This record gives sequence, structure tokens and C-alpha cells, in this order.
Amino acid sequence: MSRDCSQARCTAVAAGSFKPLAAALKAAGLIDTLKGKGPFTVFAPTDDAFAKLDPATIDKLKTDSDLLTSILTYHVVPGQAGPAQVAGEHKT
Repeated sequence: MSRDCSQARCTAVAAGSFKPLAAALKAAGLIDTLKGKGPFTVFAPTDDAFAKLDPATIDKLKTDSDLLTSILTYHVVPGQAGPAQVAGEHKT
């Protein structure tokens, strides 16, 4: 992995199941933000989650960078949060 990618993006790319997320982070210009002072916890939707989105939604996000950025940053919180710190049931 390249040292110039954010930890979140590197993890997403290495995992192989977060390709749309990695592309979205790049498209939204959030790589430098995530490289900043962290740590950050990213609630990362998988490729399967992206596949369930309506194609029109994907097309809208490709052309509306403000909306894309808003949605992506909603899924990022400062600090490191493990599964025990997140309410509800979730698969890790």
C-alpha cells in the first residue's frame, strides 16, 4: 500500500470489499482530511451495501460533490470506536 493514502482508504482498498467507498473518498476529496490528525472511525458500507443503492442515487452522488461529502462525513467520527462502543447489533 502507498504511504500517501489515508489509513481508512488504505484499509478499504486492501480489504477488497470497499471499492466504491475508496472511490467515493477520492472523488469527494476527503483523502487529505482523513490523513489529518486522527484517529477516525469510519462506518464503512461494503460493496454489497453500495450495490443495493438505486442507480439514480449513484448517478446523483457522482455529480453532486457536496451531497457526497455530506454523506461520507456522516459516516466518520473522531476517535477510535470499537464494536463494544457502538450501540446495536453489527457484524464486524
